[in-house]
Amino acid sequence: MPPFPSSLEELYRTIAPYHQDQRPIDLFFEFLIIDVLGLLPEATQKALDDFATKHRSFFAATKGDWRAGVRQLLHLSETIDIAILDLWFQNSRKALEQGWTYHPWHYAQDFIEHFLAEGSRVDVWEGNALELAKARISAARKRS
Repeated sequence: MPPFPSSLEELYRTIAPYHQDQRPIDLFFEFLIIDVLGLLPEATQKALDDFATKHRSFFAATKGDWRAGVRQLLHLSETIDIAILDLWFQNSRKALEQGWTYHPWHYAQDFIEHFLAEGSRVDVWEGNALELAKARISAARKRS
């Protein structure tokens, strides 16, 4: 994985391929996922905030709040953070058991791929699935 952008200039370089593919919001969604994990570097957060300040129209509907903007633009549910964390703890644990480390940015890209897939069940909670996910997250946080 490339290093996280640590300045506005690096963020511009990072977003360029997404912009060329006409999907710049995907990069912000990736960073939102990493932010939910608590693993988004402070310098990257500042670069994102600087971007939102400089390009006010991009997240105008949320007054420059890129996190809220991503949630609004993608119509994310109130339980998306639970889906992100539950799958992160499960998948990163499996990776460690297999002898490798799951990079948070790679996880974010994988999460989006599965989340956007036709027929996706990511962030779909039936029966007591939501309560079980919350319990798994709580247990994983206690272990770490």
